[in-house]
This record gives sequence, C-alpha cells and structure tokens, in this order.
Amino acid sequence: MAAGAVVVLFAALVGIGLGSGPTTTSATGSRAATTPARTPAANPATPQLAVPDVQGMTGEDAVATLGAAGFSNVIVEQNGAPVSAPVISQNPLAGHLQDTDDPIRLLAEPPPPVPHREIAARDWQLIAKSPDGHIGERIVVHGHVTQFDTATGLDAFRAGVDAVRHSRTYEYDTNTILRGTAAQLANVVNGDMFRAHVTVRGSYSYETTMGGTLTVPVLGIDAIEVTG
Repeated sequence: MAAGAVVVLFAALVGIGLGSGPTTTSATGSRAATTPARTPAANPATPQLAVPDVQGMTGEDAVATLGAAGFSNVIVEQNGAPVSAPVISQNPLAGHLQDTDDPIRLLAEPPPPVPHREIAARDWQLIAKSPDGHIGERIVVHGHVTQFDTATGLDAFRAGVDAVRHSRTYEYDTNTILRGTAAQLANVVNGDMFRAHVTVRGSYSYETTMGGTLTVPVLGIDAIEVTG
C-alpha cells in the first residue's frame, strides 16, 4: 500500500475513534465536519372551547360570560338597543367548539317602536315641505282618497292629507302618496275619508298630465281606518 493511502486511512479511523460526526475527505486529505440536523420542536395545538349559552342575558352579562370562558372576539349587534337589552340570538349556538379568537355574534332585542304622535296642522306642513328631512317619524294623519285604481295598484293610493280631521274633503289640500299592503288596504276605496298611523318615508317625484313634475310626501301605512 502506498504511504499516502495509509495516512488517509489512519486519519479516517482516528476521526471515528474520537466520536466526531461524519467527515468528508477532500482530494488533499483535509477533513470537514458535518453538523447533525436538528428536529424542530412541535407546537402544541390550542384546544377549542365550547361556546356557553348566553341567550336571555343582557348584552353586558353575555360579553362578560364569554370573556370569562376564554373568548375574546365577541360582536354585539345592538339594533339601536342599549347594552342592557337581552340577547335574543347567538351565532354560533351554545356547545359549538371553536378557537377562542373566532368571532361570536350576539343579537340584542331591538327597542319597541316609538308610538305614533298626534301633530298640529302646522307641524304637518313642515313635514310636507321637506319630507326627506323627517324620514322615520311616526305620526297620525287624516285624509281623503283621491286616486286608488289600477294606476296606483292594490298597495298604494294618492290622497289629500292633513294632521287634523276635516268635515269637507277639499280641506285636505296636501297631495300625498300612502303605501301599505294589499291586505291593509282591502277595505279602502277611492273617495274614502280615513285616519292612519304612518311613518314618513320621504318624497316621490312624478310627471303630471300637464307635462310638469310634482314632488309629494310619501307615507308608509302602519294602520288605517275608514272614517267616512
């Protein structure tokens, strides 16, 4: 055996005997150590938790209960209700397993509607003058049906309207469109006098038979009774 080969073999045996890691030998006989690969540490999965039942609780108590259970992403849809209003639904439902930062949506019971109010004739004129500025107001009106036919359909009619009751139809001088449902208006016909609980919906513009454009108040009917 050649002397050079004996030196290389001896060097390799010495490396094994010293317990070093695997080695490589270059053409010149030098050695380079190889670092052993490390196994990455496993990340333990966060356990999912069961969502508590919070329906019937106030919004405040529901949020506190869910927070105490470990849930951090609670969304309360109040619909104009205070946080003291009861929760009427939750999503997901009680018992559902989920991560603690997944959203939980709660729906609060909406407040009761504002009662319809009686108003003076002048107050009605202010509403009729700028109905878009009074959208959502709930009022009581009186009127006389001036058009209720195939052109208006079964769920709407045109009427002269005022906030106070008159004995003569021509005294209802504010041209107004009232919209409801066919069921609500089943007993109403052209020429009727009426009293109605309504919600202001805004304004509507349409072309007249004379070729002009007329803008009138629009009222949504919540209840109506024929008075004459």
